[in-house]
Amino acid sequence: MNASDITVRSAEITDAHELSRLIHELAEYEKMADKCTATPESVSRMMNEENGLRGVIAEMNGKTVGMAVFSLYKLATFSGKRVLYIEDIFVEEALRGYGIGKMIFDEIIRTAESLECIKIEWKCLAWNTSARSFYESRGGVSDPDWLTYTLDLRKD
Repeated sequence: MNASDITVRSAEITDAHELSRLIHELAEYEKMADKCTATPESVSRMMNEENGLRGVIAEMNGKTVGMAVFSLYKLATFSGKRVLYIEDIFVEEALRGYGIGKMIFDEIIRTAESLECIKIEWKCLAWNTSARSFYESRGGVSDPDWLTYTLDLRKD
């Protein structure tokens, strides 16, 4: 496989089915399949919302093999600029190590720069050392000064 075999592009609403498929594959990998309820319809709905879900798709020979989904909801009030927040980034397991993740991440950086974002943020599971190594190789650093809190609103 060569880098020329891969195309990275912005996700369109017509990609909702493939995004949903990859979100489910990511949930399996993260041992959270029981929590994953995304459907092509819910992904499409989120993509249709103002400031909704956006994404990047990686394709090899016309087949979707990787993705990232992100939003611009977060704001950095001190700077008066937006923060691009990566919700998920995923490459099919058989194709990891070929630079597809780097291509996706680079496209996210270009997108954030074109939108004049002040920074990009994301989370990573503590046990996922390969993802942590990847993010660090791309210049990502964990922030020891800020703790992330969540409030789970699911009723199940």
